Amino acid sequence: MSARSIVILGVLALVTLTLALVLVAPRDERQTDEVLPLVPGLQEVVNEIDAIDVTGADGAVKASLRRDRERWRVREKSDYEADFELVHDLLRNLAVGQRVDERTSNPDWYGRLGLVDMGEEGATGVKISFPERDIPAIILGNQDSQQSAQFVRLAGDEQTWLTDRIISVPGSTVDFLVRAIMDIPASELAEVTVRHPDGDTVRLRSTEQDGADDWVLMNAPEGREAKPMWQLREVANGLASLNLEDVRRHDAVPSDAVRALYVTRDGLNFVASLFQDEQGSWVHFSVSPETEAVTGDDEDSEVSEIAIDAAAVDGRLSPWQFRIRERNFEAMTHRREDLLEPQDD
Repeated sequence: MSARSIVILGVLALVTLTLALVLVAPRDERQTDEVLPLVPGLQEVVNEIDAIDVTGADGAVKASLRRDRERWRVREKSDYEADFELVHDLLRNLAVGQRVDERTSNPDWYGRLGLVDMGEEGATGVKISFPERDIPAIILGNQDSQQSAQFVRLAGDEQTWLTDRIISVPGSTVDFLVRAIMDIPASELAEVTVRHPDGDTVRLRSTEQDGADDWVLMNAPEGREAKPMWQLREVANGLASLNLEDVRRHDAVPSDAVRALYVTRDGLNFVASLFQDEQGSWVHFSVSPETEAVTGDDEDSEVSEIAIDAAAVDGRLSPWQFRIRERNFEAMTHRREDLLEPQDD
């Protein structure tokens, strides 16, 4: 699969998934009135839910999830994309789950079950609520001793219950996000250039046309040898399995940022601007078509297709700055000397 296909497929997949609302089968008519839904009223309107608030034990909302026409987003992260599967599974479990075993209604025992009200002393659970909906919020507490069920309590109700399932909720706001930025391996690239503010430059080029994973350091000084292939490949793999640690809206890139250019085999230029601040290591991407890479009889058609793809990918990436792991940052900002064998005395 080409680099363009890998990136575009990721964008389209998100749109397709989010347009498919949470589907929950209607309750079996054979079920008796004794069945108690986990969240009363949710199953009937689950496909219409477009807002979920997740409140932590300290009483602060750690994730305000909102659904627009295309996808779920996290307000606390400037409306960056939420993990659709995570939200889908959370909604589905809350909609089809049941309260199966009645437990204590004594508030003195809430602490042992993890069901103290959010923000109060001893609170350890998490509350899920549905803004502007006449649906009760629910507090999710500890798992039972067999770790096969969970203690819950409807907000404002003294009665506690044991559920028929475990409902997983991320521990931090970032964990609600789509973590994958992109995944373009070195074999899908033709060239990589890394330029530092002081002019130090790394120029790598693939040695073959198709499926190559061998690289040459093009600007090695005369008399100097490049380091082993695996170390060059580490630089070329800068866009492979790249995940975010945090995200924020793009404002400006410092003047001392390192610039890295990744040219894909099928005609996309990924320009990465890399810098560090007190919050960590960051990268900003801009994407444009590499028209020189276009070949074929109908060149204008291919140029147009590449331009459309580039605009789609740039529209997804360029509005954001992504915090990445230190090892990813180092792999994308190597200096030329880092890739040369030590010089003989």
